Amino acid sequence: MSSDKKKNTGLFVAVWFLLLLLLLIVFFVKKDTIAGNLQKTDFFEKVFGMTPEFVKNHKDTKLSAQEKEETFSFDLLESGKTAEQTHKNTYEEATGSESIKAVKENADVILPEDDAAAEENAFYAENALAEALKPAEKEAESGKKDAVAAEKPKESIKTPAAVQTREVSLYFVVINSDGTVSRKAVKRTLPKSDSPLTDAVNALLSGPLPDERSKNCMSLIPEGTRLLGASVKNGVATLNFSEEFEFNPVGVEGYIAQLTQLVFTATEFSTVKSVQFLIEGEKKDYLGSEGQWIGSPLARSSF
Repeated sequence: MSSDKKKNTGLFVAVWFLLLLLLLIVFFVKKDTIAGNLQKTDFFEKVFGMTPEFVKNHKDTKLSAQEKEETFSFDLLESGKTAEQTHKNTYEEATGSESIKAVKENADVILPEDDAAAEENAFYAENALAEALKPAEKEAESGKKDAVAAEKPKESIKTPAAVQTREVSLYFVVINSDGTVSRKAVKRTLPKSDSPLTDAVNALLSGPLPDERSKNCMSLIPEGTRLLGASVKNGVATLNFSEEFEFNPVGVEGYIAQLTQLVFTATEFSTVKSVQFLIEGEKKDYLGSEGQWIGSPLARSSF
């Protein structure tokens, strides 16, 4: 019996020791919570009439999960309100009479420490600044386009003017089957100008065109002859030719033909009745060694 009592007593002591150890472990693990509860319920004051210093000086530094969530939600809400108000103020100042520089300064707000709220605040500020700068950018772009338009000269569409022409008669010669030479008139369309006589004589000096040559038209004016000047006064056309005009390889028939070609071509104009020939600006009595008279104006009746 005595041995059983000792065993029971030892077991009882062991159980109490384990409970006491467990309570100590729980106390050290949850000491902040226990101290906080003891402080809130004022347990020692009610039971013992005094509160230990460690309970009295206890500060609860940990919040419950619900309290953390409520505190975080409240901070986030406050940050959102701050960001929204900042965005509103910045936008109102940007769209008012403030300068763009002031908008940029107002948009540079202090961000809250919370990352989510900071990003939201930055988003509002960036959008507000972008909205504020849009009117200025549009105005600058419009001004640039106007300046470019003002600098660029207006190009008027010019319709090519129709080239005016006139029809003239040019006189070439034809050698007949019997060897005689006769004149032949052809119609030529030339551009209209203030010097129709000059144009007609130059066209004659250039010779017949291919279709005119196909009709046996030819010119006996010496090759290389150039017109140096032409004028009309009192019905007399004065034609000044280069020295090549003075030498005709065909002979007398050639001299007569070349003078005939020029006199008949010039007198096609109503203002010309006769032609005075000059060679290198000089008036000569005879043309070539054959002695063809050119000392006075020649008319159609001269041939």
